[in-house]
Amino acid sequence: MKTKIHNTIIIDDHKLFAEGLARILGDIEGVHLQDCIASEKELSNSLDHIDLILLDIQLKEENGLEVARRMKANYPHLKIIIISMFDPKNLYLEIKKSQANGFIPKSTDAKEMKEVIRLVLAGEDVFLEMDMDCFDPPPLFKMISKREKEIILLIKEGKTAKQIADALHISQFTVDTHRKNILKKLELNSIKDLIAFSFHNLF
Repeated sequence: MKTKIHNTIIIDDHKLFAEGLARILGDIEGVHLQDCIASEKELSNSLDHIDLILLDIQLKEENGLEVARRMKANYPHLKIIIISMFDPKNLYLEIKKSQANGFIPKSTDAKEMKEVIRLVLAGEDVFLEMDMDCFDPPPLFKMISKREKEIILLIKEGKTAKQIADALHISQFTVDTHRKNILKKLELNSIKDLIAFSFHNLF
């Protein structure tokens, strides 16, 4: 039986890493490196006949996750593996939104990288060093009421308790009570902690 050839493109502006990745791809049966480029702008043709994109999360002039979103919107058949030196735990929501099929830290060895590529091409989603259960909102989120979410969003915008009270047509005492309840539910110690939390989570 003839081996299916998977046309692949590397998009990474770190030349040394990209060259190493190209050598790894050369060892995987059925994988053909079509191109190795530094940015989406360098794509010379459509991606209709491309099966896999290995995409750096941080390019010089582009956000890899934004690139992934655009590619997935225009070419749903594409398999995209995000590659990064960053901690995936701080990026899992954005990686999920990008609809990528995999995540490989740049510290991964060649053997494991090859296995991830094979699995993704076979139809599996593989995210190394990333707990996929964290893609589901934790129970704490389910405890937050609609009104509390409104208050969190206003706090995130830098509004004071009085400004929040005026915006929601409630008393300042009610706002203070909600803020205390929110901190307790989310197990946070201060409004500063809440603001930081809101920027890294679903709010």
